[in-house]
Parts: sequence; C-alpha cells; structure tokens
Amino acid sequence: MSQKQAHISVPKIDQKKRSIFDAISKMAFWSHEPLVSSQVSDDKLIEKVLMHGDDHLRRDLLDVFSIDQIRNIWEQKLVIQEPRLHNLNLKIASSLLHIKDPENHIQQSYKKYNLYDRFSS
Repeated sequence: MSQKQAHISVPKIDQKKRSIFDAISKMAFWSHEPLVSSQVSDDKLIEKVLMHGDDHLRRDLLDVFSIDQIRNIWEQKLVIQEPRLHNLNLKIASSLLHIKDPENHIQQSYKKYNLYDRFSS
C-alpha cells in the first residue's frame, strides 16, 4: 500500500477503482459483453489504463495501487510489446514511473519478460 493509499479508506479506494473502470471501459473493453468493475481484475484494469488511458487516468492509478504493482504490470504486459508500444512505454517510464534511464530499463525489462526471445534462441 502506498503512502497515498494509506490515507484513503477502503470504500473510497473501491469508489476510485469504479471511477477508473467507468472512464476506461468503453475504450478498453469495447469488444466484451458489458462488464462491471468487479468482473475485471486489478491487474487487467492497470494494464488497460496504462495502454488506453490519458495521463490523468494513469496518475489516478497511483491513488489505488502501489507504484510497484503498476510497474510490474507495465513491464510484463506493455514492455513486452516493444517496439510497437515504444513511445507509450517511454512516456509511462519517464512521466508516471519516474525511471531515470527509461531506454535502458525498457530494454532490460524486455529481455527479462519476453519469453519468445528467451526460448527461441
């Protein structure tokens, strides 16, 4: 739990999650049957907001989830989609996660999590 989260009650965190889900659902879950926020895992919500959300919505994630959880989802779900998501990954690394050397971090995370490259050689 982040310092920000420690000051927010559980009902408020749930309310914030629903608010984030409502804001992203039309962009991220358009091909699904209508969903409610309780049907979407935290990891999937983070992934979809990182991929489809704007800067404000991405920052809202920090009110609900730890930066470590957000970083892990980003590394495992978005970084492995390099080079297609390179510009987005750079933006997330530098402006949301405040990583000092985004290019190097992305490269190292890609090597770590991209199973295709690891096992195809």
